[in-house]
Amino acid sequence: MTLGRRLLLLAAVAAHLVLVALGGLGFCPCGAGPLGPLLIAYGVLTGADNGYGYYAPSVGDPPTLTLTLVDDAGRTAVDSLAPKITREATIRVEDLIEVFHDRRSDDTVRGRLAASWAATLFARHPEARSVTVDMGFHRVPSLVKAARGAGPAGARSTAPASSARRTRPTPR
Repeated sequence: MTLGRRLLLLAAVAAHLVLVALGGLGFCPCGAGPLGPLLIAYGVLTGADNGYGYYAPSVGDPPTLTLTLVDDAGRTAVDSLAPKITREATIRVEDLIEVFHDRRSDDTVRGRLAASWAATLFARHPEARSVTVDMGFHRVPSLVKAARGAGPAGARSTAPASSARRTRPTPR
């Protein structure tokens, strides 16, 4: 391998490690000019954008999703998106919920996800006339508090963060 190739490889590795460190610090390269979207895409594809909350003294609060259906009679029902077919499918749904919550997602992305989820629930529940998508959080105790015996059951509370409502189109 030539010296030029070695230096190029070293520069690529150094750039990746810088992005990993910035991701760990919670820095978003959104404002990095024209390179911002490219750096965001690279971070998502490689995992360099992860905040590494798992190793932190306080694990981040996982987002929750509540889908409330209402039929013509005003009856309500709550459903979930979790397919429970395979662990991988469940992880994919959890990832989509995190995309909805992510600070880099805009209202257009959130609206499209909410419309997609509503369409899924309308297919499952043909009697439903509206679906309300509520995003919130479960409050998880810090690792220090958990080590002292605090359990997640007493520490969980749901706080609505955002909501979207979709109504089934009226047939013509």
